[in-house]
Amino acid sequence: MIPPTAKPILADDAGNLPQDSDSPMTGDQADLLQVLCGEASEPFDASLTQSQALARIEELRGHLNTDLNL
Repeated sequence: MIPPTAKPILADDAGNLPQDSDSPMTGDQADLLQVLCGEASEPFDASLTQSQALARIEELRGHLNTDLNL
């Protein structure tokens, strides 16, 4: 029996779980980076770690938002 105080893990909660920043980027990160790199005409680096991929995603989003606002 599940204790009444136990919180079920939902699919939406999966993104909030701690990640190992030295691990290879996730499949979702790779998919998003491929799209963003294509839109920005930038090379895609498949060897990034999770933390590097997150930084690159933020960088590309900022770059693309700046370009779109011109």
